[in-house]
Amino acid sequence: MRKILISLTLLLVIGISSCTKTWLDVNKNIDAPDWVNPILRLGPVLASYEGLAYDLRAVAPLTQYFGGTSSFVSTYGISHSYFVGSDNGGECWRMSYWLQGMNLENIINDGRNLGQFKLAGIGLTIKAYSWHTLSSLHGDLPVKDAYVPGLLSHNYDNQEYAFSMVRSWARQAITELEKTDNTIYPTTITTADLIYKGDATKWKKLAYAVLARNYIAMSKKNTAYLDSAIICADKSFTNASDEPFLTFQATGVSTTSNFYGVLRANLTTVFTQSDYIVQVMTGTIPNYNSSGSIEGLSAYQMVTDTATLDPRTILLLGTLDTMQIDPNNIKKGTYKFAGTRAGYTATCSFWGSASTPTVATSGTGRWLYRDDAPWPLSSFAEIQLIKAEALFLKGQKTESLATFKIAVAGHMDFVKKLIVPGTLVKSTTNKQTSVIGDKITAARFTTLATDYLNSKFVNNMPLADFTLSHIMMQKYVALFPWCLDTWNDLRRYNYDLLLGSGGVPVTGTSWTSDAVYHKLDSDPARVYKGFFLSAADVVNRRTKFATTNLGSPCYRIRPRYNSEYMWNLPSLKKLLPIAGDADNYQCSPIWFSSPGN
Repeated sequence: MRKILISLTLLLVIGISSCTKTWLDVNKNIDAPDWVNPILRLGPVLASYEGLAYDLRAVAPLTQYFGGTSSFVSTYGISHSYFVGSDNGGECWRMSYWLQGMNLENIINDGRNLGQFKLAGIGLTIKAYSWHTLSSLHGDLPVKDAYVPGLLSHNYDNQEYAFSMVRSWARQAITELEKTDNTIYPTTITTADLIYKGDATKWKKLAYAVLARNYIAMSKKNTAYLDSAIICADKSFTNASDEPFLTFQATGVSTTSNFYGVLRANLTTVFTQSDYIVQVMTGTIPNYNSSGSIEGLSAYQMVTDTATLDPRTILLLGTLDTMQIDPNNIKKGTYKFAGTRAGYTATCSFWGSASTPTVATSGTGRWLYRDDAPWPLSSFAEIQLIKAEALFLKGQKTESLATFKIAVAGHMDFVKKLIVPGTLVKSTTNKQTSVIGDKITAARFTTLATDYLNSKFVNNMPLADFTLSHIMMQKYVALFPWCLDTWNDLRRYNYDLLLGSGGVPVTGTSWTSDAVYHKLDSDPARVYKGFFLSAADVVNRRTKFATTNLGSPCYRIRPRYNSEYMWNLPSLKKLLPIAGDADNYQCSPIWFSSPGN
């Protein structure tokens, strides 16, 4: 045995002295490389954007997009609280720090080092988009310490700093995307880029869209940001063809399918269209009297009324009515829509049924609620509505109205391109039992859309009647039910609560431990007509927030439990004005919701 060991030792010495490079390379496993071309990381990084839909389970009830019996609806939509000891509501945190995380940093850094400037610019645009969303949801978060090696705790930076870095990354993205690449990409860039197939011009427009979002979110802090929002909107999407959609292969497994599709069964009937979104889109917002009871309909129907058909309802909302064989028969009253309050059992799902959809009843789904439907990251309509709002707030009402008209027409284009022609499902007695796809054709939708656009709610609206509420409530519809930034808008206008003398919500005026108090619909400062939080003193609300809220609504989502409350608690405790470990931390006012610095 001793001779064998000596012989092996000699062989090793010889190997090291004569073939040092070969010996050192045994740690380079070609099956598990320690470096890969950055383009190969792009597909998985983009696929992680399903985290946006995961967190909509928390935010859509907060914005009253969703009603139903889901525990998310009751926890966020009713209680304005959080899941104790849970990662629910923390998927964008996981997406940004981990799933994208260092993979995205390597795309940016390696892209620059390799002269693949387009790829670096794409990476920076993704980073700006993700971190705008992340900070919008959570407020303060670790930015400077995010990727510092060896740290056992990570200090938090405030939202103002996080937002400033979003703008920095977006501007860097634009600079990189304007450069000429030093290398030729493999053909994989067209498959790895699940959004624009490597089109640098369109990625640059998305970077400007992120800037427009960011500037309008901060517009209370400095009116100069309104000008910046307008400039960036003008450099963003030209029309609906520029819109960023994340595509899905939908190969029959959940991992390749849209989060809202039939296969993944995330919505079923526990998440469904709320009573408020149905009221807005059908012109049936109630009139609440001084005691909070309903007396007819509100005089402030900002999107449509009971005499006007907004054809988007047929796509955005589900209806139990049977599909018309002749699409030309579709008119006002053909389809009826029912919304579901938070905490109540749905009478109609997004697929137009009273039960959970199946392949037999709904196929792969319809509109955005379809297995292979692409997922929007922004839209031409959204950016134009940002511009319209900024112009209105600057006092440029005429220009704002012109932009508003372009925006609403743009949303018609947005919804139309997701239409899937409906196919009847019949019983053995030839009776229609359900529909696979949409209950309207693109051609009929176009006709009805033209009629709506020519109504008093868009093209024939007198300038004297045009208000900020028209803009923001059309934006509320345009972002339904896919965009987290709707919550930014609601918080910027402080949920239309009565405010204190400093222009911010205060205990005793905005809320008590029993109820929250909204402005009257007749108040010109009231933006979202008929919108009442769950704790408002009106019929069909009147459910108190969680006791620990002390009367306040939710203003931020708590950080991801397993990364922050388990491992970074000392840093959380330092947060102000409410400490991160407090039971009501979610009520801590978000930076951009208060005027001034």
